[in-house]
Amino acid sequence: MTRRCFSRIVFSWLLLTVCLVVFMRVAGDHWWPATLLLFGPRWMLLLPLFILLPLILRYNRQQISPLIIIFLITIFSFMGFNLPFRKIISMSVLPEKPAIRVLTCNIQSGQFNRSRLNALINEVSADIVALQECPRDIKLLLPKGWQIFQDGGLAIMSRYPLHSGSPLLTLHPPHVWPRTSLLQCKVSVPGGDVTFCNVHLPSPRYGMQNVLDRKTIVSFTRSDLLKRETEHRLKTASEVQRSIKLLNMSVVIAGDFNMPVESAIYRKIWSGYNNAFSSVGLGFGWTEHASFRGVPLAVRIDHILTDEGLIPKMCQVGPDVGSDHLPVIADVIRTVL
Repeated sequence: MTRRCFSRIVFSWLLLTVCLVVFMRVAGDHWWPATLLLFGPRWMLLLPLFILLPLILRYNRQQISPLIIIFLITIFSFMGFNLPFRKIISMSVLPEKPAIRVLTCNIQSGQFNRSRLNALINEVSADIVALQECPRDIKLLLPKGWQIFQDGGLAIMSRYPLHSGSPLLTLHPPHVWPRTSLLQCKVSVPGGDVTFCNVHLPSPRYGMQNVLDRKTIVSFTRSDLLKRETEHRLKTASEVQRSIKLLNMSVVIAGDFNMPVESAIYRKIWSGYNNAFSSVGLGFGWTEHASFRGVPLAVRIDHILTDEGLIPKMCQVGPDVGSDHLPVIADVIRTVL
């Protein structure tokens, strides 16, 4: 009876895990409960495994294999652990060309450690830096000769010549004034010019905070704001992507997308680009760490993307610079002249 009971429990948990993965990937950013799951503490799905493991080791060791399968599905498909298979396959055929090192970071409206960011830019020998939520009076000790192009809360800094482009302003509800969602400019890097795009897309934060309730955990009657935010996030992402597509040049897109790669909006709008971390990064790649009432949250919402003319060679999440976001660093090389 005990063996049969544990078999049913493990099978039920396996079925639930698969259903949650499908639900999150299919409905995330389509239906608000799945959006909560998309941005929520996905690591909590591992907790029952730590309870089941000692019990199964004692009463029914035949269920170890299904438990391992559940663990792997949770880690890779649900929590998003990334293995750089594309890097392993492609490194042997990549051309030997100089790389452009890109660094992007949301610096939390100036709530960051300037000395740490200065040190990081110099230590990694960054070529182009994209900052979001960047105050106008920011003062960084950049290497001599660097240029800066700034509009609203977005800034592009480069050791190579910058040629001013144009910003795209959109609304970020519940804010009533437009904000800069895209800042693009031409960068004269070795081998030819590229267009560099710094993006900061709207967040679902306010809608999620409105839905979460102290007593009932989730309030189904307060989901309107999250629904409106999701619709607006799709609209803004579409506008930004249309503006980028009009650029007739190799493009690098970096910034705070406010959406993980499992998001339906991300897959619809950005799946046609190479995601540097998805291609050559190792690990979870979490770039924002927060907490809700003591429950830690971590998501990968900051990305570096390239089009067909450029390909990522290296990508990693950088160290803490005092912001609630971690920087993302990537090497990008040309595939065509």
